[in-house]
Amino acid sequence: MVEEIPALFDPEGSGALQLYAFQSKTGKFDASEELTNYLKIHEIDYDEDKVAHFENNEGTSIRACEFFRDSRIWLVYLMANQGKMLLATYNSCEPVEDELFQTLTHIISSVRFL
Repeated sequence: MVEEIPALFDPEGSGALQLYAFQSKTGKFDASEELTNYLKIHEIDYDEDKVAHFENNEGTSIRACEFFRDSRIWLVYLMANQGKMLLATYNSCEPVEDELFQTLTHIISSVRFL
């Protein structure tokens, strides 16, 4: 745990994958709106052209983007399915190599909402 947030990391690496889970009591999440809100908190403008949009076969909306802040790279994945949402962030002071990027992609694509 890092700052009371579940975190996964390679002890020999420089980054951490943190996971935040949310459930709405009032309706469903809009993935683009939620990503916009998250980026705004970090003073990053939402640029539609820099956001990847996916939907899996379970109807989960997935948004992914990356940005640089304070000499760190951030990969942000937001998954929303009705009233459930998972925000996954990976940040590191080192560039994300292809192998790590593929590992993160597999982790994110394995998420299923129950």
